Amino acid sequence: TLEVSSVFLQLLQVCIYAPESSWLRKPEVVGFVHRCLTIPSFLYCRFFVLPFVIWYSAAFESSEWLEQIEKVFSPGWSERIYVVFNGLLCLIFTLNLVLFRRLLFHPHLQKIKRESNAN
Repeated sequence: TLEVSSVFLQLLQVCIYAPESSWLRKPEVVGFVHRCLTIPSFLYCRFFVLPFVIWYSAAFESSEWLEQIEKVFSPGWSERIYVVFNGLLCLIFTLNLVLFRRLLFHPHLQKIKRESNAN
């Protein structure tokens, strides 16, 4: 699912950095890609799927394989892996918050909006 979000982020980047004369650079196209494709897919993939599907699976459905890992290695390993994995997911979620803020207030998008308002 993160690939879907990444595809729309790449499409937005293509639109932003397209030549001035290209139809992809038109403010209407950039605005549509930003508001209707990129932001919704970013919100769904990174703020719904990540915490409610992946994190839930890691937190509650992984107990059996963690027990198996502990049997293979040594006592305490499953707890360490659990803490590290959940800590990394928390870090990824925090980074997604930062990226979302940057996506909302991207300077090139602001510049394209100002150019369209000036015309």
